[in-house]
Amino acid sequence: MKIAVWTLLVVLGFALMASCEDDDNDLPQEKTINGTWNLVNVHGGFGSVNINYSKRDIKWIFNQADSTLSVQNNIGNDNAFVLHSGYYNFNLEPSGETQILFVDNDYRMIILSMDNNLILTENANDGFTAEFTR
Repeated sequence: MKIAVWTLLVVLGFALMASCEDDDNDLPQEKTINGTWNLVNVHGGFGSVNINYSKRDIKWIFNQADSTLSVQNNIGNDNAFVLHSGYYNFNLEPSGETQILFVDNDYRMIILSMDNNLILTENANDGFTAEFTR
């Protein structure tokens, strides 16, 4: 009889452990600009450009602790999304449901998304839009 009770307890113990789920992965990720973002596409403008980039072409590395942006540009060019390599100051300002990104108080970009992709645009109409991935 004792063996049957022990067997039942062991079986129930394994069943309880197997039914437990790891809920840690279900926690929502905090939306942050911190970290490394790779420019993958710039599109829009009056000429309707659509340029794809390799992940190693241009990296933007944000550090919110000291409000610095480090740019690693391996291809050159000069527009709002293709900054020269170097260090820049940045700040984020709320604007309704979105945020505005200012780089060196010179470039102003609207953040459309900051999930797995960082999507920035110059303005809502005819400006350029850039997409970055982590």
